[in-house]
Amino acid sequence: MTVNVSESLFEQILEYLRARTESSDRIAENLLKTLEILTSSSKSVNSVSRSNSDRVDDLVSQFGQKLFDVWKELADLQVGENYWSYPVMFEDLAETMEISVDRFVQYLANVQIGSLQLIQGRGYNYQVNGQQAASLTFHSAPTLKKAAIPNINDKKQDAGTDNKSLSQTFKVGDRVCVNANRQQYANHKGVVEQVISVSCRVKLDNGWTAFLPNHCLDHI
Repeated sequence: MTVNVSESLFEQILEYLRARTESSDRIAENLLKTLEILTSSSKSVNSVSRSNSDRVDDLVSQFGQKLFDVWKELADLQVGENYWSYPVMFEDLAETMEISVDRFVQYLANVQIGSLQLIQGRGYNYQVNGQQAASLTFHSAPTLKKAAIPNINDKKQDAGTDNKSLSQTFKVGDRVCVNANRQQYANHKGVVEQVISVSCRVKLDNGWTAFLPNHCLDHI
């Protein structure tokens, strides 16, 4: 049975038990120890609960910024400085943010960022505001009306580079060659498998698949 006791009454009970303990009352001493242990445990649980709640509130309020930072970190690990338009899976983003993918999708549905693009996958997709998607990316193309969060100007991808990427268009099935803008794949040839805004997924002749911005590709 659970009985609710006010803090003032509980303190009076503790004071009484302390007084009886000083008078060598062993029953009072045992009761006092039990109550102190329960009180300490309850405070610890409440503290942890508040800490977790505060962490969730912070993540909700800063989700857009956190999402961009984590996406940039993971994309940069995969492709280096030309990370714009590189898609990252929801599962990888959620794991890095230390939340479940279901919670991630819930938060994502409330984010409004003009340069954010949801991408449908070939396997399982999640529902985000009526749209099926398994990964997402951010674009730096100047035609987008809202900037990414934050508004980052990549010095190595200046306006000239962006203009070049916008002027070059590709379609599925095009034969392409990777140019010097992407050193690790330079001179490799392949076929465009998917067009994603200002980037393409290319099946290279050596069997690799690479996500490459348009300015890293040339028509053959």
